[in-house]
Amino acid sequence: MKEELLRISQSSVAQALATDYFCIYYVNTDNDKFVQYSASSEYEKLGLPTKGDDFFSFSREYFEGFLYPDDRERFLDTFTKKNVVDKLSRHRKFSMTFRMMFDGVPTYVHLKVTRMIEKEGHHVVIGISSVDEQMRAVEAYEKAHSDSVTYSRVAQALAGDYFSIYVVDPDSEKFVEYSASREYDLLGVEKGGGDFFNLSRQNMSRIIYPGDRDRFMAVFTKERVMQILERDGSFTMKYRLMFGDRPVYVSMKATLLDDENGRHLIIGTNNIDAQMKREEEYHARVEEAKNRAKNDFLANMSHDIRTPMNAIIGYTNIAKDHLGDPEIVQNSLEKIGSSSHFLLSLINDVLDMSKIESGRIQLSLGDCALDSVLRRVKDVTAMQARNKSLKISFESTGISHYRVRADELRIEQVLINILSNAIKYTPEGKSVELVAAEKSLPEPGMSRYTFTIRDTGIGISEEYLPYIFDTFTREQNTTINRIQGTGLGLAITARLIQLMGGNISVKSRLGEGSEFTVWLDLEVLASPVATEDTQAEEPPDLAGRSVLLVEDNDINAEIAGMILQQYGLRVERAENGKRGVEMVTERGVGGFDAVLMDIQMPVMNGYEATMAIRNLGEDYYRSLPIIAMSANAFDDDVRACLNSGMNAHLAKPFQPDTLITLLGRYILQR
Repeated sequence: MKEELLRISQSSVAQALATDYFCIYYVNTDNDKFVQYSASSEYEKLGLPTKGDDFFSFSREYFEGFLYPDDRERFLDTFTKKNVVDKLSRHRKFSMTFRMMFDGVPTYVHLKVTRMIEKEGHHVVIGISSVDEQMRAVEAYEKAHSDSVTYSRVAQALAGDYFSIYVVDPDSEKFVEYSASREYDLLGVEKGGGDFFNLSRQNMSRIIYPGDRDRFMAVFTKERVMQILERDGSFTMKYRLMFGDRPVYVSMKATLLDDENGRHLIIGTNNIDAQMKREEEYHARVEEAKNRAKNDFLANMSHDIRTPMNAIIGYTNIAKDHLGDPEIVQNSLEKIGSSSHFLLSLINDVLDMSKIESGRIQLSLGDCALDSVLRRVKDVTAMQARNKSLKISFESTGISHYRVRADELRIEQVLINILSNAIKYTPEGKSVELVAAEKSLPEPGMSRYTFTIRDTGIGISEEYLPYIFDTFTREQNTTINRIQGTGLGLAITARLIQLMGGNISVKSRLGEGSEFTVWLDLEVLASPVATEDTQAEEPPDLAGRSVLLVEDNDINAEIAGMILQQYGLRVERAENGKRGVEMVTERGVGGFDAVLMDIQMPVMNGYEATMAIRNLGEDYYRSLPIIAMSANAFDDDVRACLNSGMNAHLAKPFQPDTLITLLGRYILQR
């Protein structure tokens, strides 16, 4: 009876314990036969055999399909008969934890193998129980602990860079100071409490730099800060705090956090005084350099403008005092003309640089004859070289296609600028040369044109070479030696080359000379251009033609009138645009052969006058040649003239032959 009760008791205990397990197997480790002692309904859904032979092969084969992928390799490597038996021989128990898939959900299970207490010791009980809740709790704890440690360390590390950090509830405005530097504590600001924004504004009115107070008060309100945070995600502002009598730059940053703990503002203020002082010093140095460059430029310009002006005024007085000596008068007029051209080139340089830097300069692309360009460059610079007794040579045998699509005027300007510079800085008896070459590019119809200008002049110092294409700069020895110029020639040249899509480089040795290389990738046009020299054209015969000169300045009107009359033209003058329109109307159809129109005039300007003439109705008024003759010389001024209905634009001051040629083109072809 006692044995029976014991057997029943043991059976009841075993059944009670079995309810904690997914399944229990009874296995003979000698022959590997097994039988399932119990299984939960969830485990039975897996459809595994309840008895059979070779338990370890069975378990590895069937379990592999139900194992969580990340745990599969570890299970198969560990749960082998050899590993289990070896462990049981030493410890009587073997266990491992892994995840099985139940209804597509990974679930932590614990497998435990226990050796039976028997004489032979050849049987084991294998139970698999769920430990999912415990493992999830452990994972959550470890993650929370890890995050807590990480966040704490990061926060502590970052807090060291800040004067102060506040955590603020944006709804209640309760706040607490997370950390603060000793220096910040001396300001006597509260470390916690409520009504954060109003309290901060009160404190700031006391400790902020007076010059920043109004700006801070205008921005740092709860409504304004929250509006910016909702829109941008963060709020920042810079200002200065007073530490004693010393203003210190600080930067405030507010960030809105919204997580499981609710909404909080994290507001940190850090010291940026050293950074701001460095920036101020940098800007001061930049400003000083700009002012120095501007002053140097003005000093150079003052000298370079006064030099030709002195010659113009001086030789004008000499000519007036020697009217009876034609030779002295002729010589004086030539010197006046030369000085006037130099003065005009200075002004043009400044205007060109202004147009380039403001983006108002545009290329005029068209059919360009490079041989004509090189011929004109040679004519201009050869005379300059002869006047200095320099040897100058030109070589263009490396060009096989002379007709290209380009801005002819700008290419000519670039080459003359560089060659004139070379002549200017090359002493008497030395040499200057220009070598032009062409190389075909892989792109069909394109060639790379290279222009190399070499001289044996004074050269450029290694220190100045990096700044040679900067605006308003000239090397020190050139200013001491009083070589004239704005310091803009090479800067303009470099900008124009860049605008044309090319490049310029320079090599130089002080005392030995310089070499400038320009390359331009240009579209080659179909037919070649003849390279024969052309004779200067005779001025057109305009004798007896009638021109209306619309000009408000008396001196300009007198000069233009005298030039026109020298070529046999009849000239009438209108002192403003309104009077010009009236005179064209009064004279009627055929009254004038052309109109020369100034732009800036009282009563009615040149644009308005031109549009009024074009709107008079008759074909004559729509086709009457109207040519702008104005000091407004920017590219957009030219476009404005053409858009108002004018035929062409001539910039003041002008060459007489240019004016007559332009008039002839429109009058004779009408």
